[in-house]
Formats: sequence, structure tokens, C-alpha cells
Amino acid sequence: MKLETHIYSQHKGSYLVSFGITAGLFLLSLFCAYWVGANGLNIPFISSQSTLEFADSDEKIKYLEKKVRELEHDLAFVERSTKVELAAVEEMKKTLQEKDLELLELNQELHFYNTLYTANTDHTLVHIKAFSLHKDSITDKYVYELVLTGVPKKSEKKVSGVIGLSVDGEEQEILKRLVFEDASEISDTSLTFSFKYFQKISGSFTLPDTFEPSAVHLEVRRDQNSKQPIAVSYNWDEVFGKS
Repeated sequence: MKLETHIYSQHKGSYLVSFGITAGLFLLSLFCAYWVGANGLNIPFISSQSTLEFADSDEKIKYLEKKVRELEHDLAFVERSTKVELAAVEEMKKTLQEKDLELLELNQELHFYNTLYTANTDHTLVHIKAFSLHKDSITDKYVYELVLTGVPKKSEKKVSGVIGLSVDGEEQEILKRLVFEDASEISDTSLTFSFKYFQKISGSFTLPDTFEPSAVHLEVRRDQNSKQPIAVSYNWDEVFGKS
């Protein structure tokens, strides 16, 4: 009886020793696995595929970032070039507009000189080729401009003479004619002319506030002793324009 008890105790002790060794080895394996993971050891037969995938993704990111920087640089260059081109286009438009205006003025001047003389014009007389009026908003005066043409006689070096200017109108329901015969009544001009082929003449005059003009008359005498002046009449609205 005593012998059997002793043998059973020996078997029980061996079993406990084996179980302890197995458990220790299992814990040691767990510790090693944790240590390997924590220290990020590169074990080829376990993580080679994952490492390649991560490296490939990193290269793609770097490539895309490089392309973005290149595109941003190209975009900035295009924007700068576009601004320069737009500025050049605007400057060209401005230059063309100035040239168009200059050409228009030259054509108008050419037309003016072409109309100074016509084939059937009697150059022995003085002709009124143009006449206009406008009111100066600053001085409150009426400004006139006229162009005279003619050719000197054989005995003359220049065509000379005097100009008479009068204005018809109504004042307090009474018809009146205001005659300006000398320089004291018309400022900025002497109402005389002297030219070889043509002359532009300008001057100004004032009218009473209560006077309503309806017509303006011009009389041109080639010389002060001329008994047959050249007379031209204009409706006020025909020649008057506001400045």
C-alpha cells in the first residue's frame, strides 16, 4: 500500500515539470514575437511584400508631388505671359485708336483744303467757305469761326479787307438787329483780314440776356472802299452749336 502511493507521487511530479517547461517556452515565444514587432525587425520571409508595397507608394507620392510642382510652375509662367500679352494688346489698341483719330483729322483737313477752291470759283472775289458759332460756358461769350478764300489781284500782294457782323433777334417782343462794326464791340479780333490764299478768323461777342437771336449776317468787303460787299446770312440754329 505504501509503495503504490510513492509511485503515484513520482508520476504526478514529472507531469508538473513537463507542463511548466511547455508553458515557459510558450511565454518565451510570445515575448520574442512582441519584441520583434516592437523593434520593427525586417524579417524577409515575413514582411518583404509589405515593404515593397510601401516603397512603391512612397515613390508614387514623390512623383506626383514633383508633377504638381512642375504644373504650378508652368501655370505661373502662363499667367505672367498672358498678362504681358494682354498689356501689349491694350497698348496696340490704344495706338490704333490714336492713329485712327489722327487719320480722321488729316482726312478732314484734306477735305477742307480740297473744298477751298472749286473749278468754277471766281477767285477775284473773297468767299466765305465756313462759318460756325458756339457759346463759351466759362466766359459766357459767343465765339465765331470763319474761313475766307481768295486770290490777290495782280497789283496786290495779299487779299485784304474788312468784315461786318450783325445779329437779328427779338428783345421784349421787338425785332432788332445788333450790328458789330468795330473792334470795341467784338473782342479778340479786329474784324479785318489779310491773306494770300485763305485765312481762318475767330473772335467773340456778347448779347444781352433778354435778346433771343434768330439769324446772323456777314458782309465781306475786299477793301474799305468796295461798294459791293459779299453778304451771307445764316439761320442762328444752322450755325450755332453748344461747346
